[in-house]
Amino acid sequence: RQAAGIYQVGMAPMRPTTSAFLAAPPQLQAPSVQQATAGSAGRTAAPLPIERSAVVATAHTASPSRLAAVAPVALLLKIGLATRGTLPRRRRGRAARRQARVSVDAPMALNEEAVALERQAAQLRSSIAVLEEEQYEVERMRRLDLFNSFDIDRSGAVCVQELQTGWPRVSNIGLDQAMASRLLQAHDQNESGALEFDEFDLKRLEATLEAIVAEREAEELVAREEELARQAQVERERQGKEYYESLPGNPDAAWSTRIVSSLAYFLPVLDAAKLGLPLGILFPMLLPGLDTLLIVDKMIPWGSFVLFLALQGIGNRKDLPSLMRFNFHQAVWLDIAVGLTKLATELIGQSDAPMASDVWVVVCILGFLLTLAGIAYSAGSTLLLGSAPRSIPWISAQTEESMGMRRPDFDVAGSTSSKGDAPEQQA
Repeated sequence: RQAAGIYQVGMAPMRPTTSAFLAAPPQLQAPSVQQATAGSAGRTAAPLPIERSAVVATAHTASPSRLAAVAPVALLLKIGLATRGTLPRRRRGRAARRQARVSVDAPMALNEEAVALERQAAQLRSSIAVLEEEQYEVERMRRLDLFNSFDIDRSGAVCVQELQTGWPRVSNIGLDQAMASRLLQAHDQNESGALEFDEFDLKRLEATLEAIVAEREAEELVAREEELARQAQVERERQGKEYYESLPGNPDAAWSTRIVSSLAYFLPVLDAAKLGLPLGILFPMLLPGLDTLLIVDKMIPWGSFVLFLALQGIGNRKDLPSLMRFNFHQAVWLDIAVGLTKLATELIGQSDAPMASDVWVVVCILGFLLTLAGIAYSAGSTLLLGSAPRSIPWISAQTEESMGMRRPDFDVAGSTSSKGDAPEQQA
């Protein structure tokens, strides 16, 4: 109230305002007011509009005692304005309200955009459905035209004859009566004996026909392979029969040829006499014959070796009868087998094993009996039948090899080839 009289400058008394104190010259303010004004100059709001001339004039006419009384009030007002910060809070409030409006408006905009997209998708689906219906109708008309081209009698169904007649117009695959029947049966769902419109699908018919053709080709291939295998078996039997019934070269089989051929087996008999001694001890009636053979072998030095070379040389002559050549070669291989048996008995006889003597006796007897059996078979087949004795294991095969003969070899596929044939002939 005391400070109110300061502002009475030719006008009615008025309330002191902060702008009046702020607009007063610095020399009229107290020191504390000057410091507060200097510290808060950058944060206070603009001074309220007031007549500066009146404030200045009043301030200059005021007494020092009145200024001192007003200074604390001015200081407090100065500090309050400096620390209030009303404008920043208002600005933050506006920004928050704007952000709230944006946060509310954004979902609404997204929802509107989603609704628009769903509307467009529905339109597209509707357009696609229309197009599919149009395409289905076009495809149905095409199928109907194709079906009518097959249905010659306009009975509403395609029989086997109509299917066979109209098929060349739509496919390059030939269709005979049997294939047409199988094709119709595969697609005749109601078993009416004919293809109705719903059962007549060209693509499915073509796929089924391709499967039928592939199956028929497979059956024909199997049948062809079976026929080839049968022919190969017949050819093998023919070759085997021809191979074992005849010999290459001169087919002479006269009695003179048979007798001379049988005499060749004297060589293995002469060399096997020593192996028969243990058997002669068990059966004494065999000893005179064995002794005779041993005496003959001792009378002619190197007689067996000379006879061996003679038989080998005569057997290599291709101008002689094949029967004679075969027996000469077989006699030589029988003699080689006897020689190997005698070598085994010599090794066993020199052994100090407890059972060596028993093994020696068994080997001698077994070798002698096998040699006699081979000689009896060869001589009997040659003399009585006039055919080559070609059934002795290993011995007959080696004899054929010596004569240049090749037994037929049978491969897995059933084809026949000879060991001596060229690669082209084997293939």
